[in-house]
Amino acid sequence: GGQLSHISQNGKNLIPEFAGTDQAALVYGYILAPWPNRLADGKYEFNQLSYQVAKLDEHNNANHGLLLTEEMEIQAKHEGSLELSYSFGQDQQYPFAVDLVVKYELTEDSLLVTATATNNSGQPAPFAIGFHPYFLVGDDFELNANFTGKILTDGRMLPTGKESVSRLSLRPESPELASLDDCFFGAEAVTIKRSDFQYEIRALEGIEYFMFYRPAVQVFETGQALAIEPMSHPANIFATEIGSTEIEAGGSRQYSFEIKIL
Repeated sequence: GGQLSHISQNGKNLIPEFAGTDQAALVYGYILAPWPNRLADGKYEFNQLSYQVAKLDEHNNANHGLLLTEEMEIQAKHEGSLELSYSFGQDQQYPFAVDLVVKYELTEDSLLVTATATNNSGQPAPFAIGFHPYFLVGDDFELNANFTGKILTDGRMLPTGKESVSRLSLRPESPELASLDDCFFGAEAVTIKRSDFQYEIRALEGIEYFMFYRPAVQVFETGQALAIEPMSHPANIFATEIGSTEIEAGGSRQYSFEIKIL
């Protein structure tokens, strides 16, 4: 699944080694494609044809796409960069020949992640993407982002609407942390200030949403973790607005974000 499992730059630990027992259960660092987050009942329709995803959770949702258990191929590997690829379209759950290439580029103070989806199916194809990295925020932090909106959800964590917000600001004592599992939009960057340094996750091309999740179990040995997930679309997009994800035959779409020490 192209897992982003560890980032340490200049002695600064942004994503420490996983200290839990089940990386798959926490979706630790995986790429979420060809849809991010949840898909209600695992069903979607595209161009008047219906599709059914086999693996559903306890709420009857198909979670986090189809790439989680698949092995990506190494296309190129150089000092400071790694390029991975995967070709969709091998099963009836998603029979679209979409080729995904994800490039990780490491510099002195940042990691740039660029995903390119190319539709080689000969017909329009739906495609959306998300990323699920966990970040070390520690036990003394400030998180800020100038979001303008939040996705409202039901008991199945499926979107029911939107509400306006002025910003998102979190600290260790924030009551929202106890049940944090929310999607926001309207800001380009999330900034985390720790006691030792400051960094940001910045949305670049094709990334419009950030999902936040605080795990109930220990992820790192060195302090609190938050999943901060850049996504092209919100949950259940294949069931609600699948047209917004369409890539024309022969077309490509790019999605990118950057993790940067400030």
